[in-house]
Amino acid sequence: MIKRLIFVTGFGAGFVVGSASGRKSYEALKQNALKTWQDPKVQEKVSEGTDWVKSEVPVVGGKLADSAKKAADTVGTKASDASSSVKGKVSGSSGGPDSSDAATSTTGFADLQTAKPVTPESPMDPAEPHPAPGDTQH
Repeated sequence: MIKRLIFVTGFGAGFVVGSASGRKSYEALKQNALKTWQDPKVQEKVSEGTDWVKSEVPVVGGKLADSAKKAADTVGTKASDASSSVKGKVSGSSGGPDSSDAATSTTGFADLQTAKPVTPESPMDPAEPHPAPGDTQH
């Protein structure tokens, strides 16, 4: 669908720019756009907008920096907690991150060596619709 849209857009642009009547329309549109851009009222508004953006950049930048720091702290904390949890589960102890044998313990690996892949009892039929999670209609 996107390829078709790109093709149609390119074809339309090529037609407007390439055809004789389209070229005249393009030139008229271009001249009108330049006149509008060079209008003193438009340039005044552009200047006001530029000044406003320049005045707001430090405020927005500060807020973004604070948010990024908070997000980094949250991610770091969650990653540390998850790492501690995994180390505790792998070592087979409930001591958590303070267990000194977490990295060297082999307890719990024996069942991984004999584990078999989990397969569904019956193959799923792709034509059979599956409700979305939380969908109450059957």
